[in-house]
Formats: sequence, C-alpha cells, structure tokens
Amino acid sequence: MDSIHLSPRLQMVADFVPPCACAADIGTDHGYLPVWLLQNGVVQTAIAADIHVGPLANARKSAAAYDLEERVRFVQADGLQFPDAQAADVITIAGMGGETICAILTATPWLRQGKRLVLQPQSKVQELTDWLWHNGFTIEDAALCRDAGKRYLALRVLGQPAGQTYTVEQLLLRRRDPLLPEHLTEEIRRQTRARAGMALAK
Repeated sequence: MDSIHLSPRLQMVADFVPPCACAADIGTDHGYLPVWLLQNGVVQTAIAADIHVGPLANARKSAAAYDLEERVRFVQADGLQFPDAQAADVITIAGMGGETICAILTATPWLRQGKRLVLQPQSKVQELTDWLWHNGFTIEDAALCRDAGKRYLALRVLGQPAGQTYTVEQLLLRRRDPLLPEHLTEEIRRQTRARAGMALAK
C-alpha cells in the first residue's frame, strides 16, 4: 500500500517529529499526520485528539484506510485535557491560531518538564513566540514553507529553558531557509504597522 501523501504544510511538521514511541496530534482533523508518522516508522503508536466529533471520525477513516486503526488512540478533548496525555513523547499542534495554541499550553503545565513540541500557528505568530520565551520554553528550530499560496512557519520546541536562546529569524538564517527574505519583509511591515498604530494611539 502506498504511503499517505502530506501537504507541504503538514510535511514540514512531520519532518520536525523525532523518532519516538508515541506522538499526540492535537487538533488532528483528518488524522493524516499520525498516519504518515506511523507508516514511516517515526512513531510506534499515536494519539489523534480533536475537540470535535467530525474530525475524529475522519481520522478514524484515514487510519482504517491504511490498516493502522489499532495503533492510534482517538480522543475527543479540548487540547491536552485528557487522561494519559503525558504518555506522548512528542506533541504536535498545527492548523490553529497562535492564541489558541497559547491557551492549550497554558492549561498544560507538565509540558514544561522537558516535553517536545512541534507547533505550526496559522496566525498570531509573534504572540506565540513571545509567550514561549516568557514561559520557560526553548525554540530549538524553525522552518518555513509555502502551501496553496500561503507561507507557513513550523517551530520545534522543548518544554524547558535553555542556556542560549535564538530568535526565529536567527534559526531560519542558520538553516538558510529560502523563504527567510520574504518572512523578514513581512515582519518589517508588521512592526511598521504596529508602531504607526501606537503613534496614533498616543
């Protein structure tokens, strides 16, 4: 059977997941990411979690289509608020706004005990990175991709502070990410707009 094909956005997340016993995909939607991780031997088991019944039903269908249903645990939950969530070695959260990701992480203090995370915010990227830095998380790596005309950022995060910290831009520069110039141009525009707004407020 052929391996499931991921979109560039999800493939970028998958590439950041290290080999481990169990990964939990929060907001799993169709469950494509856990299926790919299992098929490619990155994880031995997976947790597919979503707050809604519909996406979980879709995730079950995806796992069943590739004969992987017995290796996936399906959980209806808000974020990581379910029993044995700590059993996951790696947690992926993609396809949500940065503020929603912050809320999920805030409600889960045990993540700061060295858990590994892969995060892909759809919006409020700066708010998320600021929150991570101020709450004892380390951003270890970052990557960009373009998918369906939109640019996406993925972050590999460790749930504990590190001696030396890097900005997202420094991490992207370190990997010579081809989309970095585009990212920087947008970031300059964002900061210019923010300063203009502050000046108007004064």
